[in-house]
Amino acid sequence: MTAHSDNSEYYSLPDTMDRADLLRKLATDYNFVLNPPQKKKEEFFDTFDRRLHSANLALVKEGNSYYLKDLTQGHPLATFEDTDNISLKFWWDFPKCDLRKKIKPLTDIRALLSLANIQRSIATLRLLNEDKKTVLFVYIKDLKMLDSSHSKPAVVVQIKTVRGYEDQATSFKKYLGTIGLINSDGDLISAAGSFSGKYPLNYSSKINVHLMPEMKAQDAAKLIFHNLLETMQVNEFGIIEDIDTEFLHDFRVAVRRTRSALSQIKAIFSPEDTDKFKEEFSIIGKATNELRDLDVYLLSEDLYKKMIPADLRVGLDPIFRSLSKQREKTKKDCADFLKSQTYKEIIKSWDDFLRKKVSNPGLAPNCDRAIIELAKEHIWKKYSKVIKLGRKIDSNTPDEEVHNLRIEGKKLRYLLEFFSSLFPEDNMKVIIKHLKILQDNLGDFNDLCIQQESLKKFLSQTDIGYDQSKQKTLAAAGGLISVLYQQQMGVRKKFKENFNEFSDKETTSLFKSLFSKGYIKSI
Repeated sequence: MTAHSDNSEYYSLPDTMDRADLLRKLATDYNFVLNPPQKKKEEFFDTFDRRLHSANLALVKEGNSYYLKDLTQGHPLATFEDTDNISLKFWWDFPKCDLRKKIKPLTDIRALLSLANIQRSIATLRLLNEDKKTVLFVYIKDLKMLDSSHSKPAVVVQIKTVRGYEDQATSFKKYLGTIGLINSDGDLISAAGSFSGKYPLNYSSKINVHLMPEMKAQDAAKLIFHNLLETMQVNEFGIIEDIDTEFLHDFRVAVRRTRSALSQIKAIFSPEDTDKFKEEFSIIGKATNELRDLDVYLLSEDLYKKMIPADLRVGLDPIFRSLSKQREKTKKDCADFLKSQTYKEIIKSWDDFLRKKVSNPGLAPNCDRAIIELAKEHIWKKYSKVIKLGRKIDSNTPDEEVHNLRIEGKKLRYLLEFFSSLFPEDNMKVIIKHLKILQDNLGDFNDLCIQQESLKKFLSQTDIGYDQSKQKTLAAAGGLISVLYQQQMGVRKKFKENFNEFSDKETTSLFKSLFSKGYIKSI
């Protein structure tokens, strides 16, 4: 039996070559046996942000069977036979099986999207040596989209080395390069969206801009704003179609970052323009607030129930039924807003504004300053404020002051993200890591406060009465509030440790070295 190597390599054909051209070229230079092509239909699934592909995996459906495949070796790691034709959108929709277990930590709360429906025609070539022994397997795959207007199929060439004939494989791969084939990182179709164009291939909610120190501040800010606008726009459809809750989350983060940049990167636009767009993005934020709050509560249902005794958990069901019903209306309101003329005009006005030259040093004195100067100035100022506020907090500090520190810490985080490309990557990772630990502490504290207030508000607005089931709801909610309060106190005790780590000599020294006036990143 011929033994394959574990790994495969993939090649794509140039636009000037098709499958027949490739076979003609191979026939003049190699001896091979060609097996008849085998056809099969496949549907590729992944999350919107390609979490499976990032883990070098592909989820493929053939008929009623799902296969989780390793993209390097090409073989299935887990399978599931959907004999009942179940609607499988999230990992928890799969019955308990190995496939469900493997995709759970990767997909989390993101939905699985159908990225492409493809018909594959796979021809197998066995390259032979002078002794008629197979030294290499070559699979030529014609890939045709079944739900796209693409007229020309893509062709992928997969090479599988035979153990003991590695030299022949190396020689053949060099040969493919000489006739124009292009080596790729993986099976082209593993990134299905790159073929279908249905969803963006390299989506990330992170800010992805490359700023140069000498750039004018207004030009640099526009790059940041454009990136954030693109994030908003690419997530709109997922909110409207209610695919999963992360579309709204990423959309809102982009909105908050935009508002923060308008407030913090000062005097790069006129006061009139700045105030106008701050107000308009505030309108967008308010239109999405309630839906996000409801998403957070509903996503926490299992967690909340685990916090209280088992016999009380059923008492929380009326609360979550009410929240779920409320979400149906709020979801529609949010979708209607995103489809409204008001929203469309705000986005068009902002996009038009970013595309035109609006430099006016008289009204915007910082617009022509070098971005490196403005970045260091704002980051150092905000860092100093965070340190000053944090040092005042003790066990008796009112919650409002803790919340204020959380807001200032978030503003600092945004500034670091906006301008990270101006500074050494390793140093910025260290700083953001320390800040994130502090932010997580403050964020948990804030969430626990809000959750308690929300439960109290629900109880105050609900007529519990003397019905036994309603009394169980009251007991369950009361028990949950007590647990949340105890957690809040624990988080507050942890604050000092987290803050001291963020404000220690090492981190302070790093901030000074990066953001003092004398620092410029070497380029």
